[in-house]
Amino acid sequence: MSLLQIAHLNVLFHRQNVQAVDDVSLTVAPGEVLALAGESGSGKSVTAAAILGLLPAGQTTVNGSIAFDGQPLLHPIHRAA
Repeated sequence: MSLLQIAHLNVLFHRQNVQAVDDVSLTVAPGEVLALAGESGSGKSVTAAAILGLLPAGQTTVNGSIAFDGQPLLHPIHRAA
């Protein structure tokens, strides 16, 4: 069983019309450690914010699926930037 499963995650920022995350899929098993590495602006922090539900409401569109411990995170909590 996966602890964290992300499938086809896409994040679009409306104001800048920027696709910050494009079709990211990953699985993390219990006890496994995962590091996201990439250049500045490649979407690492945006991916983490999407997982935690911390993207600004009304300013982003998030598509795909995120599940933690088998439970879908269907309604992420959006916070104002």
